[in-house]
Amino acid sequence: MRNFVLFGAIQLSSVVSGAMSVQGGIGPAGHSTDDLYVLDLTNDKFKWHRVVVQGAGPGPRYGHCMDLVAQRYLVSVSGNDGKRVLSDAWALDTAQKPYKWQKLNPDGDRPSARMYGTASARSDGMLLLCGGRDASGTPLSDAYGLLMHTNGQWEWTLAPGISPSPRYQHAAVFVGARLHVTGGVLRGGRAIEGEGAIAVLDTAAGVWLDKNGIVTSRTLKSSNEHDASSDLLRRCRHAAASVGSQIYIYGGLRGDILLDDFLIAENAPFQSETDRVPRSENQNRNHNFNSDSRPFEQYTNNSHETAPGFSTDKKSIDMLTEASAAEAEAVSAVWRAAKEASHASSEDSLSDGIGSESPLSETSPMADDLDDGGSMEPDVKLHSRAVVVAKEAVGDLGCLVRQLSLDQFENESRRMHPANNDQSYSSKKALNRQRSPQGLHKKVISLLLRPRNWNAPADRTFFLDSYEVGELCYAAEQIFMQEPTVLQLKAPVKVFGDLHGQFGDLMRLFDEYGYPSTAGDITYIDYLFLGDYVDRGQHSLETITLLLALKIEYPEHVHLIRGNHEAADINALFGFRLECIERMGESDGIWAWTRFNQLFNYLPLAAMIEKKIICMHGGIGRSINSVEQIEKIERPITMDVGSIVLMDLLWSDPTENDSVEGLRPNARGPGLVTFGPDRVAEFCKRNKLQLIIRAHECVMDGFERFAHGQLITLFSATNYCGTANNAGAILVVGRGLVIVPKLIHPLPPPVNSPESSPERAMDATWMQELNIQRPPTPTRGRPHSAGDRNSLAYI
Repeated sequence: MRNFVLFGAIQLSSVVSGAMSVQGGIGPAGHSTDDLYVLDLTNDKFKWHRVVVQGAGPGPRYGHCMDLVAQRYLVSVSGNDGKRVLSDAWALDTAQKPYKWQKLNPDGDRPSARMYGTASARSDGMLLLCGGRDASGTPLSDAYGLLMHTNGQWEWTLAPGISPSPRYQHAAVFVGARLHVTGGVLRGGRAIEGEGAIAVLDTAAGVWLDKNGIVTSRTLKSSNEHDASSDLLRRCRHAAASVGSQIYIYGGLRGDILLDDFLIAENAPFQSETDRVPRSENQNRNHNFNSDSRPFEQYTNNSHETAPGFSTDKKSIDMLTEASAAEAEAVSAVWRAAKEASHASSEDSLSDGIGSESPLSETSPMADDLDDGGSMEPDVKLHSRAVVVAKEAVGDLGCLVRQLSLDQFENESRRMHPANNDQSYSSKKALNRQRSPQGLHKKVISLLLRPRNWNAPADRTFFLDSYEVGELCYAAEQIFMQEPTVLQLKAPVKVFGDLHGQFGDLMRLFDEYGYPSTAGDITYIDYLFLGDYVDRGQHSLETITLLLALKIEYPEHVHLIRGNHEAADINALFGFRLECIERMGESDGIWAWTRFNQLFNYLPLAAMIEKKIICMHGGIGRSINSVEQIEKIERPITMDVGSIVLMDLLWSDPTENDSVEGLRPNARGPGLVTFGPDRVAEFCKRNKLQLIIRAHECVMDGFERFAHGQLITLFSATNYCGTANNAGAILVVGRGLVIVPKLIHPLPPPVNSPESSPERAMDATWMQELNIQRPPTPTRGRPHSAGDRNSLAYI
C-alpha cells in the first residue's frame, strides 16, 4: 500500500493503497468545490497531487460523505451543491484508467436526500450510509447499506432495527460487523447527550444497540450514574478511525468550543448477558457475520487513564480484544499493508507500530495516476491471518471466532492422504433455468438449509423418493449442460474443499461464515465447491441434494465442479451407493445412485477467478500444461473413457513439500503422479496465473500452502473418517483478490453426554463400518507399512 485517499473536506476519508485523496468541500469565498487530490503517505516528502478525472462528475458540493468500497471504489453519497440537498451516489473505480466518475443507479430502497451524514465501508465491500439531515434541517435516524453485486449492479438496502437517536454531523466507523456511531447533533445544533451519544448498529444481527443492549424504542432511558464516556462523546464534526479493535477519535466541536483532544475506545474486560447479542434467525439479507464481542468500548483520553468502574485486568482485556478483533478478518488490512510497504522502502518508516504483514498488493492505483500507465489490476495475495472458530463449545468463549497469524499453524505441513469445454458449451449471460415441478428445489432448500438448527434425522429414511431425485437431477443437469468446462468467475468468491457427506460441517461453515440465501450473503458473493460431495460421511444425500437445489435457485452464483468421487466406479465402493440403498430402499436407491452419477458426468471440471486463480479438484499432474487442455474436454464424460488430462485433473497431488520437484509416483495407485513446485511455477507462468486452489487431500489445518504459496490445498470436512482430527476450512477470495482462510475445528463431545450416547454411537458405527477396509493413512512424514501403499485408503 502506498497511497491514502480522502474524499471530501468534512469527515470524508478513505484509504487506497496508502494514499490519501480529498475531493469537494467548501473552498475560498464559501464556494463548494469538486477537485480531487492525492497524498502519498509513503514518500518522505509529503506532497499533494491533483488527480485528473475525465468526463462529468458529481460536481461541486459540500456536506457529502464518501468511503472506499471493496478496496477499489471511491463512492460519494448525497451532500449539498449550494442550491439543494442531494440524494445521488457516484463511484470512481481506482483500478481503471483514465479515472472517470460513474453515476450510480442502484436498485432497492433508496435513501432520501440528505447532508452531513456518514458513509462507512465494511471490510467485505458494503457501504453504510447513516443519519444526516434533510433540506428542512430535520435530523435523520435511518441507515442504508449500498452493495455492488457480482454483475456490477449496485443496490440500496434499508438497515433494520431502531436507532437510539436521529443525528447529523456525527462520526461512524466499522469494527468488524458493527458500526460504531459517536456524537452528533439534533435540530438546531443541540448536541446529543447521555446514552444516545454512543450507538452501535450490529449488521450481523440486524439490530441497534445502546448501553442497555438492543434498542426497542427511541425514548432514551435516564440514568443516575455518571457516564464519563458519554460525556466525552458530546461533540460533533469530529473525526473517527478504527485500527484493529480500537476506535480513535480526534477533535470536533462541543457547542462553541473547538476540541483538540484525542480519544481511544478500549474494550471493557467483562461482558454481561444483556450485552451479548443473539444471532438473529432472519439476518439482514446482504450480510452474515459473527459478532460476539461487546457492543461498546470504554472511551479514554490519550493519556490512557481508565475511567472508574472498569477493571484493569490485562489478561481479560487482551482476551476480549482478541475476540473482538476477529469480528472481521481484514478490518485493519489497510494499516498493516501500509506498514509493510513503508518498511520495504525504509526501516525507519513513519508507519512503525501501525500494523504488521500486508494482505494486499503494494501496487498503488492512485500513485500510478501521477505517471503514465495502463489500468491497474490487483494481485492475488493470501491474507496474513486466518479466521478460526474457537474449539470451546461452552463457557464465555464458546463459539467465538479469533484471528491467527499464518505462521502459527504448526500442523499446516501435516497432510493426511485422503483415505481411501468452451468450444462445445459456450457460456450464456442468462441461463435457461429448468424449474422442477412444484418448486422441488425450494422444498429441498427449506428442509435442509438450516445452518443454526440442523440436526441429523433420527429416521435415516431419506425425504425424497427416486422420482423427485430424478426431477432434481434433470433440472440441475440442464444448467450444467449450458456451462463451459472451465467456469469464468468474478470475485468475491467463497471456495469450499472436500465435504464427503459431512453435512453437519457444511452447516457449521454456513453458520459461521455466511450461507447462500437472500437472508445470508448470496447477493454479493459467489460460492464455489471443488468436488467430492459424496462418500465417506453418512449424509451424502443431504449434501449433494442441497448443493443441486442451491444451483437451481442461484445458477449464476453457486458453482459446482467435479471431484474424483463424483464417479460411479468410486462411489460404488466408498459409501454413496450403500447410503442410497440403506436410506431409499434397494430398488429406488440403486436408481437414484445411477441418476446422480449420470448428472456427475456433466459437471464442469475447473473454474477461473478473475483469470488469475484456477480452481480444480486434484491438480495439474504430468499432462496439463495449459488451461486450454481442460477447456477442450467435452462433457458428458465418464472416468473410464476420460483422457490422461482428466485423470491428472481429478487425481494428482503435489509432492510432499517444496523440496521435492518434478514428477513422482503417487501412492494412490499405478499410473497416478505427484507434481513438484517447479511444475506449479511453470504452469502459472505459462498461463499468466498467480494461484492454484485445489482440494482432494485432507490437510490438518484445513488449508496448506505449497510451491511457495502458488498452490493451496483446501479441505472442508473436519475429523475426516472420524479419526483424522483435522480442521476444516474455506477460502474467501475478496474483490481485491486478498484470500482469507476461515476455519472450523472438530466438535468436541457434548458436555452432558457420554461418548457412548446413542447419537454418537450411530455416527461412530456408520463411520467405522464404512471405512473398515480403507482407514485414513498416517500424516505425511510418518512411516507407512508396505501394505498401505496398495490399499484403497489412498483413494
